[in-house]
Amino acid sequence: MEMIILIPGILCVIAFFRDSVQKAFLNVYLPVFMLLPAYYYWKVASLPPFGPMEAVLIPLGVAMLATQMPRWKFSFMDLWIGLFAFSAYYADAANGLGTAATFELFNAIALAVVPYMAGKLLIEVDDGRVQVLKRLVFCLFVTSILSAYEYRMGQNPFTLVFSRFFPAEKFPWKTQIRWGFGRVSGPFGQSELAGMMLFFGLVLTIYLAYNKLWEPKFGRAAWLPLRKSTVIGYTLAFTLLMTQARGPWIGALIAIPIALLGRAKRVLLASVVLGTLCLVGGPLIYAGLQAYTASSTPGSAEQETATYRAHLLDNYMPIAEQGGAFGWGQAFPRVQGQNSIDNEYLFVALTQGWVGLLCFCALGVGALYHLVMAAIYNPTARDRYFAFSLLGIMVGLLVTIFTVFLGNQPYQLFFLLAGWAQAVRVRRVRVVEMAFEHVYT
Repeated sequence: MEMIILIPGILCVIAFFRDSVQKAFLNVYLPVFMLLPAYYYWKVASLPPFGPMEAVLIPLGVAMLATQMPRWKFSFMDLWIGLFAFSAYYADAANGLGTAATFELFNAIALAVVPYMAGKLLIEVDDGRVQVLKRLVFCLFVTSILSAYEYRMGQNPFTLVFSRFFPAEKFPWKTQIRWGFGRVSGPFGQSELAGMMLFFGLVLTIYLAYNKLWEPKFGRAAWLPLRKSTVIGYTLAFTLLMTQARGPWIGALIAIPIALLGRAKRVLLASVVLGTLCLVGGPLIYAGLQAYTASSTPGSAEQETATYRAHLLDNYMPIAEQGGAFGWGQAFPRVQGQNSIDNEYLFVALTQGWVGLLCFCALGVGALYHLVMAAIYNPTARDRYFAFSLLGIMVGLLVTIFTVFLGNQPYQLFFLLAGWAQAVRVRRVRVVEMAFEHVYT
């Protein structure tokens, strides 16, 4: 039964040959990305585990190489993504883990390089941005509706359905209960990962609603009293709250104000005000967190979790330094009682060394640079607002992963955004000088 994993890949190939690689991305990859769990897989001897994401991304990558590369423009970020993928391979290979190294290279190409290429090549071409945004958000809206079951019943509906097709696979993540309710994780594996996807979708929803890019009503539910954009926005916001994930909540509180700078009449003044608030509030929040985690006897589960994350750096930084340029690979030494590395920067430093961490950070900083340039120089209000929206999402994501690992769909999202940031073109307004013909009579 595990072979059903191949169905999304077959659909992707059919969509490519029937229409185009852009349609395959829009109609196959995005629904798979938002609606299917990434953690179920088909395993064949000697081959890497093959999940629904890999099943779509491999043919999508081949299709892009065959049809889209003439439009490719080299940038330094291409160098960083290549080195990042190589470091994932070499880290395990240098530590004598040949099979793991091959699997890591496959994963890096499928889940990092191909989404990066798709962001750079497929979204902004032929004015396809709005279609992609609406498809992303609507699929996430459907996911949110289904995920409400998990909040009330304490069981993940996606796991209940898909586990029937993968009876031999032991699902590693169970629904966590906090404050008497299930922490919604949907098809994303964990509530923190779901929270990152939800604040990404929420920022895009606000952008679409402000620019009136949604239809006024749902086609099959015109009887609803609220507008389509309002229903979708509130659904995503409430589902984000139902994740009960504080890291993504902080990410959302950072992402939304930055995105809203694109709507300000005086962008520079609004940016200065927001920057000042961050400079003043940041140290105060940091001091409060330090005091919150300083107690040797945490008073609540939440404080215990925060303390756990604070001690990660103290315990694992010496190990990361010992790993050298390329790290330890996946078999890095574990500290007793701290097997979960809830900090993506630390995890990359441990597994891929300072080379992998440098490349990862360079991709994030490069994306921020391209988005800032697009936000500054885009002459149209809609394009400027969109650049600020992606900028807010990227900043929120980079902050959130100080408190959680980057896995499943958010891992792909990071690289998709890194490529997409370069494709947000500055649409310059051309001044056309009219030549007048003087007719003398």
